Amino acid sequence: MTVPLLATAPLVAALAWAAALAVDPGPFAPESVLLMMVGVLALATVGMVGLTVTGGRWAHRTSLGALAALFVIALARPIDVLWVISLVATVVGAVALFLPPLTGALRRLPSAAGPPVRAVLVPLVLIGFPFPLGLAAWDRPSATTLVTGLTAPLAALWFARVFPGGLIAVRIAWPAVAIGLAFSQWLAPALVSLCGGVSIVALAWHPTVGVAFHPPREKGTVHPIPPELAPREVLDSADLDERGHPKR
Repeated sequence: MTVPLLATAPLVAALAWAAALAVDPGPFAPESVLLMMVGVLALATVGMVGLTVTGGRWAHRTSLGALAALFVIALARPIDVLWVISLVATVVGAVALFLPPLTGALRRLPSAAGPPVRAVLVPLVLIGFPFPLGLAAWDRPSATTLVTGLTAPLAALWFARVFPGGLIAVRIAWPAVAIGLAFSQWLAPALVSLCGGVSIVALAWHPTVGVAFHPPREKGTVHPIPPELAPREVLDSADLDERGHPKR
């Protein structure tokens, strides 16, 4: 029970900052706040679930990334009571991630049956992408900035859930959106969009990502065995006697 409670701390901190920005967004435009909090809340949620369910180091790093983003927000937002509460929650979340009950439960080695590294990085980069994009477009977000940022987590979901077209979504569709719409944004978000699109293309087109999405399937082989070694229920279902002959 200790690990789930500790893993929840970064998400609580992210929710605190979401409330603080809703009251006073500081220098950020409302659209930028939306993008930033979508990215941070997605990272914190995925990190919490990963720590609780798998104990993977990738989940630990994802939660740390969410907290790092919250510290960036703390540097920009005006100081008030909500700022103090949110900062305390963020510090508590950072401490919680390094307490022995949580770190001791982390998997020491990657799972032998787990997906390849790039197949994990693709959705993680996509769900966190709205944060740097919203930060870059802090007071001048455009409609194309919103489209680019909000479609990134959707592409990640489509890929991670292995929905039809999920591989096309991360290899072609979303990078085309990010790179194509970059030229309609001002310099800072345009650069972030270009870097995001190119990075996803470089990761998603690696052969291991395709294998992770469409695992190779081999035809099963049939090996004859003596009927004496076959389970009785198998013989009964085939209507065979103990010698393997059809029952009369």
